[in-house]
Amino acid sequence: MAENEFTISSDAVRLIGDQGYEPRRTMDGKIAEWRALYTGTDPFFEVPYINASGARRKRRRNSLNPARRVCRELASLILTDDTEVSVEKPLANEWLCGLLARSNFWPTGQRVVESCAALGTAAWALSFDVRDDEVRRILMPRYDARMVLPLTFDSQGVYECAFVTRVTDAGKDAEQVQLMTMDDGTGTYHVRTWLLRDGKPLDPESCGIIADFDTRSRFKPFGIFTTGNENVHDDLSPFGASIFADAEDEIKAVDIAWDAFIQEITLTGVRLFVDDELISTGEEGGRVVPTGVAEDMFYRKVEGKEAKNYIETFSPDIRTEPLLAALNASLAEMGDACGFGQNYFTLDKPGGMKTAKEVMADSSQLMRTVRKHENALRGGIQDVVSALLDNYRIHLGAEIEEDFGAVSVMFDDSVITDTQSEKETMMAEIAAGVVPKWMYLVEFYGKSEEEARALLPEATFDPGY
Repeated sequence: MAENEFTISSDAVRLIGDQGYEPRRTMDGKIAEWRALYTGTDPFFEVPYINASGARRKRRRNSLNPARRVCRELASLILTDDTEVSVEKPLANEWLCGLLARSNFWPTGQRVVESCAALGTAAWALSFDVRDDEVRRILMPRYDARMVLPLTFDSQGVYECAFVTRVTDAGKDAEQVQLMTMDDGTGTYHVRTWLLRDGKPLDPESCGIIADFDTRSRFKPFGIFTTGNENVHDDLSPFGASIFADAEDEIKAVDIAWDAFIQEITLTGVRLFVDDELISTGEEGGRVVPTGVAEDMFYRKVEGKEAKNYIETFSPDIRTEPLLAALNASLAEMGDACGFGQNYFTLDKPGGMKTAKEVMADSSQLMRTVRKHENALRGGIQDVVSALLDNYRIHLGAEIEEDFGAVSVMFDDSVITDTQSEKETMMAEIAAGVVPKWMYLVEFYGKSEEEARALLPEATFDPGY
């Protein structure tokens, strides 16, 4: 475990148990395993060796951080600035568009998706900044799988949840435990908060925290995100599986190949052997080798060996091609196991990333993978946006209809489906009279048929006679 890495204490689990809940923690081991690969803290990254003196040492394995790379890449494919989130009622939709435009919604959302991809589960929850008995701000902290303890759930989703994290009060760390549960008396969600320091409870009120806050909303104030991968490690678990859960060996193979490549370059560097006649004697009688910047490249010749040259250069061949072939083979297998296809990650790709059309041509697997994860993540976004709308209306007086309707999420798939080509095709079909104009707004702007027909009424057909 890395120094200062967060873990949920047994005191926090006991406190939750005292409230009548038994958090399911059967996935803790796998989550820790995935996080170790994601952060590069797995024992795999420490390579043991014995030095020339016979002492046992360890060195850090050279790494491309492949686990982090695949998670970051998936997040950038799924959640972009062009992702559209809308709601049915006009006032609510206008307010939501304004909030998303001025807030840090998408960058934070990408981090949520990356964390979800790495550990299989992540969460976005509401936090209420209350002063003088009034809500002044509504924040949206994010949580990774280590901090999330689902309390009430079924195959359709999580309905009540505990979030455990670390906070600082007066310069001292404390463990914060929040239960977001439905109150049977009020029929609304309550946020109950405890603070623990060294296992002992603190008074939340003295730290400026409301012990029991009634959101007065029927929407759960959180969204749980899981990947589209089936969790085969724990049946009926509310937790998801990492996108590299089936690719751990492939990820290690990438770093083994990369480490061999770096070691090859390091160990086959140029070495210069210098004759004794060129080596001056130091003040204490020892030999002093005249060195420049690359002092580790100079070696003294062995005495008694006949040599014609005062300086000899030793420059062994570097096995670049076989090592690059091994690395590319490992990258291809990793990409395939993570759902990107065998051609997505490679070092000899001219020009870097392929275009959308190239990806479409040779990687239908990538399109299927992105769609699968989008469908799994959509529900979490809808939950947290619905809660955001309702709580802004209740506590901050936002002009939002009480029954604002369903939240819609349209992901931008231009990287994998070449949206521009689809738009050009539909425009040509509209010009040819094959497709009505209003369908363009439905397909690419998320409008309903009624809205699209009102914005783009079809012209009356005039045959001209």
